Amino acid sequence: MKLQVDEPRPFKLMSPASVEEAVRLWHDHRGEAMYLAGGGDVVDVVKRHLARPSVLLDLKRIPALRGINAANITAPQPSITLGSLTTLRELAEDENVRRYLPALAAAASRVATPQIRNIGTLGGNLLQENRCPYFRGPWYCYRHGGMHCYARHGFHREHAIFAGDRCYVVSPSDLAPVVVAGNALVHVHGRKGPRTMDAEDLFVPASQNLTRMHALDDGEVLTAVEFRVRQPQQPRELPPGDRGIRGSIAPLPVEKRFPNVFLKYAMRNSFDFALASVAVFLDRDGRRVHRCRIALGAVAATPYRARDAERVVAGKLLTDEVIHEAGRAAVLGAEPLELNAYKVGLVQKLVTEALQELSA
Repeated sequence: MKLQVDEPRPFKLMSPASVEEAVRLWHDHRGEAMYLAGGGDVVDVVKRHLARPSVLLDLKRIPALRGINAANITAPQPSITLGSLTTLRELAEDENVRRYLPALAAAASRVATPQIRNIGTLGGNLLQENRCPYFRGPWYCYRHGGMHCYARHGFHREHAIFAGDRCYVVSPSDLAPVVVAGNALVHVHGRKGPRTMDAEDLFVPASQNLTRMHALDDGEVLTAVEFRVRQPQQPRELPPGDRGIRGSIAPLPVEKRFPNVFLKYAMRNSFDFALASVAVFLDRDGRRVHRCRIALGAVAATPYRARDAERVVAGKLLTDEVIHEAGRAAVLGAEPLELNAYKVGLVQKLVTEALQELSA
């Protein structure tokens, strides 16, 4: 067994020079190929034989997938575009990201260790496989096509407290709550060419598909993540927490009007995956919040929108009373398992602290 974990099945490494070539090669080797970005997760998956590709397509030689473009940051409708192969270290240290998207910079800085952040990428972090030890072990669970969730009645201290439908894995990505709370656009490229989706639609809940963590079509490459400002056009009957946000592009956090924050709790400040995290994006005029988006991490199979908490905050001043009410609302509907009930109080605490930080 140890030899199997340490030794992947033999594979051929190919380095396409463009996204189009990468997609073509994937389809030429359909069913046998996998994409390789930073490699932190894919290498582990291949070594554990959770996947057995005969071809790995190394994307690192495609320059179009790299870089941070903030050229439109001073335009009437500013935007910032992040290439999917931009490293976590670059995200954490870039001046424009730290200024306009501090939540993203903070999330990137909390991923693993400096060595991993030097090679880990934005796209790889968003698309990584779940970390359930039963899935990554020799158990034939639901996500492997079996008929049982071993975590449900086993060790589930780090598992989901929201939307656990037969499977209780959580999204392990630190960046995912940020792109969902910021309502970013995700650009992908496949056999039919490029397309764009809302970040929230990138992630697949357990109720929709037990075998996949993301909604990319076969052979598609995630090319970039973009944050924009666009004037909202929403019907008045939408809930206050969603007015002007869902269906449009969430405002880029420019200066003080669009503040955002990311908080993460893990057993250790370095290396560990989150036990719970929160990303909050506000659109406000002074202290009054016009719109709010709150996404929770490590509590569901997808970044989990705390819509009840959003509705508490929208249209209000960030008073202590509103902040604590939002914290309580953030955990409405939670259904913890026997060993992870602590996450309920942890989420409430993180949401409260995030809003307190934004109210300062």
